[in-house]
Amino acid sequence: QEVKRESLSQIFWQGFVINILNPKTALFFFAFLPQFVNPEKGNVTIQTLLLGVLFVLLAFITDNIYAFVASSLAERLNANANFQKGQKYFAGLVYIGLGVTTALTGSKK
Repeated sequence: QEVKRESLSQIFWQGFVINILNPKTALFFFAFLPQFVNPEKGNVTIQTLLLGVLFVLLAFITDNIYAFVASSLAERLNANANFQKGQKYFAGLVYIGLGVTTALTGSKK
């Protein structure tokens, strides 16, 4: 199946809009960052912005590492016919296991 390729700028803007519209991100920063801000050490706004920039920088670095490792691993695994066959059997076993578990647990009334 052919996958439609999108431009990097389109992917970036999709991610940007999703993150801007996600209230969990703002709530995380409002709850997490103030613990590390010390009003006695200087301007609170600058400290908060610096911590936010550090967070974004570290997230960017680690996310890129994950992406490159996953891409490299995916290329190797997709080229391996034995892995493809094993993956299909494993997925089938997982579905069978989930079905058996669902059938045996029943509903609790």
